[in-house]
Amino acid sequence: MAFPVPTSRDSYIVDFLPHASMDTVHHMLLFGCQTPISTSSYWDCGSVQGTCEDESSIMYAWARNAPPTKLPNDVGFKVGRNSGMSFFVLQIHYGDVNAFRDHHRDCSGLTLRMTLKPQPFIAGIYLLMSVDTVILPGKKVTNADVACDYDSYPIYPFAFRTHTHRLGKVVSGYRIRDGKWSLIGRQSPQLPQAFYPANKEVTVRYGDTMAARCVFTGEGRTSKTYIGGTSNDEMCNFYMMYYMESKHAIPFMSCMEPGSKELFRHIPDEANVPIAVSPGHMHSMMPVGNTADDQHLLKTTKAEPGLDLDYHLEQVSTWPQSSLQLGQVSGLALDSDSNLVIFHRGDHRWGTDSFNSQARYQQRSLGPIQQSTILVVAPANGRILKASGRNMFYLPHGITADKDNNYWVTDVALHQVLKVSSDGRDRTLLVLGEAFTPGSDINHFCQPTDVAVDPETGNIFVSDGYCNARILKFSADGTYLSQWGAGSSDRRRRTPFRIPHSLVLLPDRKEVCVADRENGRIQCFMAETGEFVKEIKNEEFGGEVFAITYSPAGDGLIFAVNGDSPYHSAPLRGFVLDYSTKQILDSFSPTQKEFKMPHDIIVSKDGSVFVGDAGSKAVYKFTAEKLHRSVKKAGIEVQELEEVEAFVQAKLKPPPNVLKTAAIKEKQTVAEKTPPVVEAEPRTSTPKSNKVDSVLPAIVVSLLLILLLVIVFIGVFMCWRKNQRNEMKIEPRSVGGVLGKIR
Repeated sequence: MAFPVPTSRDSYIVDFLPHASMDTVHHMLLFGCQTPISTSSYWDCGSVQGTCEDESSIMYAWARNAPPTKLPNDVGFKVGRNSGMSFFVLQIHYGDVNAFRDHHRDCSGLTLRMTLKPQPFIAGIYLLMSVDTVILPGKKVTNADVACDYDSYPIYPFAFRTHTHRLGKVVSGYRIRDGKWSLIGRQSPQLPQAFYPANKEVTVRYGDTMAARCVFTGEGRTSKTYIGGTSNDEMCNFYMMYYMESKHAIPFMSCMEPGSKELFRHIPDEANVPIAVSPGHMHSMMPVGNTADDQHLLKTTKAEPGLDLDYHLEQVSTWPQSSLQLGQVSGLALDSDSNLVIFHRGDHRWGTDSFNSQARYQQRSLGPIQQSTILVVAPANGRILKASGRNMFYLPHGITADKDNNYWVTDVALHQVLKVSSDGRDRTLLVLGEAFTPGSDINHFCQPTDVAVDPETGNIFVSDGYCNARILKFSADGTYLSQWGAGSSDRRRRTPFRIPHSLVLLPDRKEVCVADRENGRIQCFMAETGEFVKEIKNEEFGGEVFAITYSPAGDGLIFAVNGDSPYHSAPLRGFVLDYSTKQILDSFSPTQKEFKMPHDIIVSKDGSVFVGDAGSKAVYKFTAEKLHRSVKKAGIEVQELEEVEAFVQAKLKPPPNVLKTAAIKEKQTVAEKTPPVVEAEPRTSTPKSNKVDSVLPAIVVSLLLILLLVIVFIGVFMCWRKNQRNEMKIEPRSVGGVLGKIR
């Protein structure tokens, strides 16, 4: 379906928000062009050759089980007047038509977040494509090589996508400079064909060579396979999404030259190694029927109660409804009743003189904290339900609750892990470690930071800590089982933990993850064996990750907070990450005041997120606010917030055998905010309201100018009177004297 760009002015797409059900839609593609094949209703992309009459540029893709494409800051796709793109073309592919047999109507589509503000960098697509490859039947390996010299201004790759049909095994893209091959991206084309993050260390400049290789197999075929548009043909495409300075912007570049054998004799071996794909992924990616266009994809998430990734986390400014009177907040947990448990330090502080060089606590004379260090509060309003933990702790740190509602806590001054009852009687049920005695053997800790409890086995995991670099595993009764250090996929470059600061158990995956604070990374291990699974690291963390928690929603979400780093500059905030893809899905921070030292984070079953801040001695609550969108009507909806938001949507109603028509409407509404001065389109449908909207601001501005003139006149008059009384040497009628005093 074709949709006109909803403004005649130059505008910039800065974000894409997919709206699709994976039960209905297999994948969606968004193209931009000047002249689409049709501008009325919709057309079958399998029966009409092409998408646009002129050259189309692919801008976005959504697919099941694939990560979302996020544009970097200050980067946008230019559309509108001078861009050569006056139409969007939305292409939707359906894997199974059974959903339409009950007269189902599909409202899948995309929200395009747009702004009129010129962006410093413009996004574009570089396509490397083979056009003459022939795959012989039965031949185990056929390589399709493409290479071109780059002769334009510098570009900065940030995402890539691979595409073949059934026979493709792996597709790799490279930049070649001075004979050295640098990988831009490598992926199996049988996995969801979305845009994946590119190697950010690679830039492309004049004189470089762009190269790509597709590896095919002809096994199972009885005749030659050629490059073509149907599912029985093959394709070899490597898409690279890049940005470049706006003054040099080129929205689309391509390369179709076959690479020389001499050049590709030096291609890295990795380009020839197929990537294993599970049968489930293979089945889901099989093309259905004949299609004349390339396909591509993006991400959706399984619906979970209370947590929807079409939401953005915003602070609940009215929470808590009354002051909690907290000290440094060190830990947060949820008990089995879904109440929030806060662990804080009362009137004790961790300062530079709290420990000596041997990590021994120097302020024992202060005695234990006399206030209640453990507060149980209602997550809805912050009302205190229960208080405990008096005269027990010196410097609290981490806390978690087991299925029996016992608290497992760490105290960095005591160098101990304690199991404490939650019945208000402050009973210590189990103690690990020797009080005030740091150590690194199996009977001692050195400033342990956090505890995670396996709800099935009762085993506990301890991150240890500020002066050790390990994770220890104990049975439910405190028997030592094992320990391990940091993991790495490359054993030759294993970087030890630098303050393993926060732990979380992933029950559905049977893994335990740790926030390796000073290394600015998250590492995950098998809970049973301690075997390293994966590492998550992102430059947006700013070099430090203080705390993490987990939700099984979708394919698994990790929530994290970062911290101040002496080596990096990044704002303090929270993050929502897709566990599988490692991509940041959302970031959040308080709206009324900034984080000072976000120290722990927890997510409730309804999707509410709580962050404990040791610096501001507060706990913040964040809930998911629905993004502005509508799926009730088809077409383009412009919502004038600080940006223009275009809603591109298909609405298909199937008659008995064929999907025939689709409504395309254009609707413009006024957001519930003060409109921006620069408008993308007329915001209302009647001349009367336009007149009111234009006259009212003029009246307000006029009144403000009159008020300003009155204030200036009064100021001049007062200065003149003062000069007349106190400084008789200055001539009262002297303009220079009066203005001098004003200055």
